[in-house]
Amino acid sequence: MVSGLTKNESKDLMNKYLSTPLPAYPGTWYGTLGGSPDAHSNCTLFSQWFLKNYTKGNVSLAMPSGYGYEMVDQFIAANGNKFAKSGTPQAISLFSISPNNGTYGTGSAGHTGIVLGIDGDTVITGEANFGAPYGGLDAGYPKNGTVVKSRSLSTFNSSTGVTFVHLETTLDNHSNQNNNENKKGEEEMTQALLVYGSGIYYMVGDKIKNLTTPEAVELVKRAYKAQYGKDINAFSLSAAEGKGLGL
Repeated sequence: MVSGLTKNESKDLMNKYLSTPLPAYPGTWYGTLGGSPDAHSNCTLFSQWFLKNYTKGNVSLAMPSGYGYEMVDQFIAANGNKFAKSGTPQAISLFSISPNNGTYGTGSAGHTGIVLGIDGDTVITGEANFGAPYGGLDAGYPKNGTVVKSRSLSTFNSSTGVTFVHLETTLDNHSNQNNNENKKGEEEMTQALLVYGSGIYYMVGDKIKNLTTPEAVELVKRAYKAQYGKDINAFSLSAAEGKGLGL
């Protein structure tokens, strides 16, 4: 079970970040430098943007000088130490990585980002990187200007120089809401492929969709099993039944 955001939901959030007009270096946004070579390519800028847009209550921003390794400490200090530093990731939390960290290849500025979700043994993070162009949310170095990464829960912690602060955010209940929506969707979806003559149909609620190719049928089968953990049933319809459904 995922705590926080799934990887796809994390990508949706990162796309919101990418669609936000932000300054390029040397411009500033809420005390943090704009990105380079792309406006969004700066780790402290992304963390500051997240804090600005998703933290709840009367919370002060980190107001960093541009060093990712300072973000957690700066945020805690800016809020009168009412938040506690942790060595273990939680969804949803701000993280900092120590400077000159060989495990993560950080320079003197260190690194920062947001833990958006935890899926079993996988930590899902949203991050940006100064000096790197945007090459897609799954891109690796050197085109990792803004990315969603999957990191190991067993190593992405204080043992490798990563610190965290858990945040009170507007995303706290997102996963529960999403799970409820999935259950609602499952109730509305008939668990069947309908075979009628030479046609194969797929029902969602009161809507019937015609699957015109074998590839489409296989895609629906795989998608259904991935979402609901079971195989979809197939039923053959008689001429009268097909006519009754308007086929």
